[in-house]
Amino acid sequence: MSRSRWLTPMRGGAPVVQGTPNVAVIVGTRPEVIKMAPVVRALRAANSRLSCTLVSTGQHRDLLVRAFDDVGLVPDIELSLMTENQSPSGFVARAISALDDTFAQTKPHAVLVQGDTSSACAGAMAATWRSIPVGHVEAGLRSFNFQEPFPEEFHRRVVGVAAQWHFAPTPESRDNLLREGVPMHRIFMTGNTIVDAVKQMDVSRPYENPALDRVPEGRLALVTAHRRENQGESMRDIARAVKRLVSAVPDLQVVLPLHPNPNVRGLFQKELGSVERVHLLEPLSYPDLLKVLHRSTIILSDSGGLQEEAPSVGRPILILRERTERPEVVQVGAGILVGTDPDLIVKEALAILCDPVVYDRMVTVPNPFGDGKASERIVDILESSLCEEVDSPVMSMVL
Repeated sequence: MSRSRWLTPMRGGAPVVQGTPNVAVIVGTRPEVIKMAPVVRALRAANSRLSCTLVSTGQHRDLLVRAFDDVGLVPDIELSLMTENQSPSGFVARAISALDDTFAQTKPHAVLVQGDTSSACAGAMAATWRSIPVGHVEAGLRSFNFQEPFPEEFHRRVVGVAAQWHFAPTPESRDNLLREGVPMHRIFMTGNTIVDAVKQMDVSRPYENPALDRVPEGRLALVTAHRRENQGESMRDIARAVKRLVSAVPDLQVVLPLHPNPNVRGLFQKELGSVERVHLLEPLSYPDLLKVLHRSTIILSDSGGLQEEAPSVGRPILILRERTERPEVVQVGAGILVGTDPDLIVKEALAILCDPVVYDRMVTVPNPFGDGKASERIVDILESSLCEEVDSPVMSMVL
């Protein structure tokens, strides 16, 4: 029997179609590019029975060019949908229309989306309306509050309704899906592809940003903040906490990459621009970010990605949010949920920086996000669903 024949995963006797199954991978933001790059590589590997079309929506146009360079990929289709001051609803409307046209022309056999972005939401909806099965990478994350994070919690719920394959990164995310009624046979616990990305990135090269070479030796805190729910007074509280922290720890340097959002940039520039030992930098390339992570003593962030990357490089993280859809970080002891209260941020940061027992306990816990083989598992699962013949069995993962 020909190895090029394939079956759709949809139940109900879908016909066999000739040709190599094509998987459309949808990305639109920097984190999506980073997390999907290992999946794209696995799809395009010499032993893969699937082909791949990488589609960029251009949701975050300015950051995407750098992100694609960082991971060594070029999109096959570039939609360039970003507009100034775009709203989530406006972007999703444009993206659904553009992706529908794209799917009509390219006729993919499956669509992969990642996480909880507007691009993921639009990709899942456009594919569903074309009766194309959807795979959700990083499925099952839940904060159980549509406002925190907004609109990401809504987006991931929408994708979850559309998905045929739910690639859950952890037991917690798998259990969330089961509680929502997703059938067990559609849930695959794979680990998180961010671990794959961290392991595959070469961090031996010199810094690309020369400003990082000018950061003095010694203990280092990486600080990032940008979430909508933190903008305004909460962001100002984070800045106050950073001021107090550098004042309390004389050898501590702070690296704070500025988010492109003018409201975020302006606030940090005003509050921290003249503070000694606080280095406000332009957004870092991914290799530079990982190098800073490896060098850091502590991380303070409201970023979902850094909650995964910190334990992947063995660094403690204070999570600058009231709740997290990645509770595994807190459960294993690799991170602490502190919100934006300056007193609590400073208290917990000082405990980590000043107590070796606390620090060692946080950096030696197992990584809750897997072993760096999530992408291989995802591609094996897709092959077993789309292809009639697969030489190797689908890999399973025990976390």
